[in-house]
Amino acid sequence: MAAQRPPSPSNESGGNVPRVLIVDDHAAIRRGVQGILHSFPEWELCGEADNGQEAVRLAESLKPEIIIMDVSMPVLNGLEATRIIRDAHPETKVLLLTLHSSTELVRSAFRAGARGYVLKSDAEQELVRALHVVLGEGTYVSPAIDENVAQKVVEELRRQQQN
Repeated sequence: MAAQRPPSPSNESGGNVPRVLIVDDHAAIRRGVQGILHSFPEWELCGEADNGQEAVRLAESLKPEIIIMDVSMPVLNGLEATRIIRDAHPETKVLLLTLHSSTELVRSAFRAGARGYVLKSDAEQELVRALHVVLGEGTYVSPAIDENVAQKVVEELRRQQQN
């Protein structure tokens, strides 16, 4: 099931408001993310999807600047969807929002092309900050992830980008 919204308005400075696609197989999580973003008019929700396959389709048709995506979903998981989306649309940023904090999953997420990794337990405090960092060409890792792990993953990503 997917929902689409009309094109985003301009912000007060005349620039376009970044369009956000929310992807999670749980409607309650999608509503929660919407609730967080609703308080910040600098972000425009352009659509939502409940699986990775739908995310790939909507990324193609809606062309969001950033996608907030769960990792564990039916049909096509968030890592594979991220890889497909980033291959087709390298300008689209993907921020993974997940329950999983394993080192290998964090590493796999960045290798797939994600630019941010936020634990759902940190979302209320960290989601908007993470969106700003990722949209500004940075990388973001939830503060609850071991700092040494996060630093190693980000350094590995930077080395890959330089090659």
